[in-house]
Amino acid sequence: MQTFKLDNREVGVGCPTYVIAEIGFNHEGNVDLGIEMIRAAAASGADAVKFQTYKADGLTVTSNPHFDLIKHGELDLDAHKRLVAAAQDAKVTFFSTPFGVDMVELLEKVGVPAYKIASMDLDNQPLLEAVGKTGKPIILSTGMGTLGEIERAVQLLEATGNRQIMLLHCVSEYPPAPEKANLRTIEQIRAAFPAYSVGYSDHILGNAAAVAAVALGAVAIEKHFTTDKSLSGPDHAISADPKDLSEMVRDIRIIEAALGRPCADLSRPDRPSALNMRRGLHAAHDIAEGTVITADMIKIIRPITDLKPTDIGLVVGRKAKKTLKAEEAITLDVI
Repeated sequence: MQTFKLDNREVGVGCPTYVIAEIGFNHEGNVDLGIEMIRAAAASGADAVKFQTYKADGLTVTSNPHFDLIKHGELDLDAHKRLVAAAQDAKVTFFSTPFGVDMVELLEKVGVPAYKIASMDLDNQPLLEAVGKTGKPIILSTGMGTLGEIERAVQLLEATGNRQIMLLHCVSEYPPAPEKANLRTIEQIRAAFPAYSVGYSDHILGNAAAVAAVALGAVAIEKHFTTDKSLSGPDHAISADPKDLSEMVRDIRIIEAALGRPCADLSRPDRPSALNMRRGLHAAHDIAEGTVITADMIKIIRPITDLKPTDIGLVVGRKAKKTLKAEEAITLDVI
């Protein structure tokens, strides 16, 4: 399925680029801050806001140096309900990345319209199956994955009867150097999985890579988002702020319009300009009647005439039937 309905919005090939503001856990467990970010993302032109739904002890061992930081970003059911309500008020779609089967159950309670699978869980069979069985659209990030691993994940989702899948090219570094983006992987994934649309999860600083991805055919762009890059959490510095996101959305819409359609035919919009801008064959100087015309007697200038510059071979070596004045058009009836 190259398109599917996500919260009553058609998403995929041939549709406007779907822009996802990845708030993740930039809220750091502060629901009010999360709501502020939702409103800011909506005002900046995002189509959706995406969070992360997890319990720290279901994600990593308690001895992990980052355990406390991760735990700080946990959101309970009531927090999710408040965030969903805020997204509805802001007229932006809310969904999340579950990091456990139990988190899928929590998200089902708040009625998310879609799910995101993080790159780290590309091979997490129980989670893939649980998300697939919801029957809802799935955005599958492919960071760190080979084509074989992506294929296996897709097969696991398809086995649940769910084919509402979008694949996201992603480089799981924060941030990667631009030369690591390898945006042509979008084309590689699309060729390998022609039944599904392909988007891009962008961790590159700035907006250039995201806009280029759209030009390469990405149908969705996911971008980390914050209201303040100076906040203390680990993802704020690499995230887009409202100004960045607004500019990215603006540039994406310009690129969408500029991509247009194939038009190297008579329907091309600049075709009428040929009458004003193309050149014709004119006398370089006065040419007396009966003169054999040579190339140096011909001036290729505007305006266009019946004989084009490519017709010069039809004129050279012919005689003038009449005297031609300098810059007079040379036509078949005068030679």
